[in-house]
Amino acid sequence: MEKKKMQVEDIIKYLINTHTTISTMESCTSGLIASMITDTEGASAIFPGGFVTYLNETKILIGVDEKIIEQYGVYSRQCAEAMAKTAQKKLHTDIAIGITGTTGNIDPNNADSVQGEVYFCVYMEGKAHIFELRTEVANMSRHAIKQMYADAVFEKLGEILGISAGSLLD
Repeated sequence: MEKKKMQVEDIIKYLINTHTTISTMESCTSGLIASMITDTEGASAIFPGGFVTYLNETKILIGVDEKIIEQYGVYSRQCAEAMAKTAQKKLHTDIAIGITGTTGNIDPNNADSVQGEVYFCVYMEGKAHIFELRTEVANMSRHAIKQMYADAVFEKLGEILGISAGSLLD
């Protein structure tokens, strides 16, 4: 557990030291990524905020194109990318993260819901780095699932920034 905390803190300190701003639009992680960012002292210098958009309507209200959700589904690479781009545009940050997926049971409101499937995008320098994670979550708590997803986001962010010192998922 300490390795995860240290790695995330290293990433946030790197962003602070390089004056690189970051924002989030989270669904399945319910703001956990934003919380992990702000666990590092000084994060307010690089984190203007984020959005927790649990419902499709909230994603659309913030700026995700409704047609993306209709065409590809809310649980899709395209939606994760649209969420990241929306956060970047609204909050004017260098990096933005968008994440969407199913934490536990199948979502009765969305036909594309698959238990243990998450899509996330790290949008940076005009490039969308999109990832998909499929994992067995049947015997995990919702919090443990969200933590696993958030850890995966920071692992990939560290790799993109070239500062990963090992897997956060170890």
